[in-house]
Amino acid sequence: MMLSLLSSALRSPTAPSVLRPSAASRTAVRALAVATPEPTSLPAELQERYAAIAAAQPQQDQNYAAWVGSDAVDGAALIAEAAAVGMSLDVGGGQIAYAADFDAKRVPLSFDLIYCRHGKTTGNTEPRVYQGYVDEPQNALNDIGLGQAQDAADQLDELGVSPDLVVLSPLSRAAETGRAFTRRHPELEAKTEVWEDTSEMHFGSWDNIKVKDLDDDNICHLFYLAQNAVVKSAEPYLAPDGKKYAAESFVEVLTRMQGVLRKLEARVAPLAAEGKRPLVVMYGHSMCGAALAILTGNGKVVDGQAYLGFDGKYIMPNATPVYLHKQAA
Repeated sequence: MMLSLLSSALRSPTAPSVLRPSAASRTAVRALAVATPEPTSLPAELQERYAAIAAAQPQQDQNYAAWVGSDAVDGAALIAEAAAVGMSLDVGGGQIAYAADFDAKRVPLSFDLIYCRHGKTTGNTEPRVYQGYVDEPQNALNDIGLGQAQDAADQLDELGVSPDLVVLSPLSRAAETGRAFTRRHPELEAKTEVWEDTSEMHFGSWDNIKVKDLDDDNICHLFYLAQNAVVKSAEPYLAPDGKKYAAESFVEVLTRMQGVLRKLEARVAPLAAEGKRPLVVMYGHSMCGAALAILTGNGKVVDGQAYLGFDGKYIMPNATPVYLHKQAA
């Protein structure tokens, strides 16, 4: 049901008619969300483990309060960083919402933008892991993901799109999802580029660790349980080659992806100035996709709350192209 809604949305995309995300546009974009698995679809042992983690949220909240109150967190700087991209930030809870001046802070775009999250991997199959800036064998497309990549290419071919620029994340799961489309069209080779700044969120020492194996009171769980945009690991991710990669918060991802939007606009603006309607197709990830959705005015408000969701059921489904921005006809 959800995938059919997404396919319908792809074939008849409607960009928000105003810069501010209206109630109508928010409702339309909710079709981008994919529901989390029903508890009954998980093994009983895993259900019990996730329930224990959820029940420990009060302890996670206490640990988070101690962390944000320490010298490790500069709350004022985080608030300013969020404000720069048109977000209001509640540091105490970690949640973000559209600020009153979002219109003024939003990057004006002169091109259409299609975003496609990568196909399925072992890493985002239960028992799931934090799958961020990692590119190990378990993070590559599995058989299901390879098929999904072809399905995504089929959807774009059905639309008959002819991108002016195709941007691939350097991480193989996203790059290979995109190449399933570009390999069909040799003329796109010269228009396809790999951008390091479109790679997935850096989760630091949480990367490639199963959620179920992290301590119950670890503040990492607030990322998905409370849509906490501030929380991040204090320790870096140690890659197999010995390189270390520091963690970033979702607020920092928003900053990075706003930079990507500005870079894209500068790149294709000359085409728009010639009277063309440029199209950019980008292949990436769940958190970067969520950040771009928010920055293009398509953020999804958590049910019954005033803040925005970006993880869990609020992310884009695997390998489903979605218009995040479409110029008025």
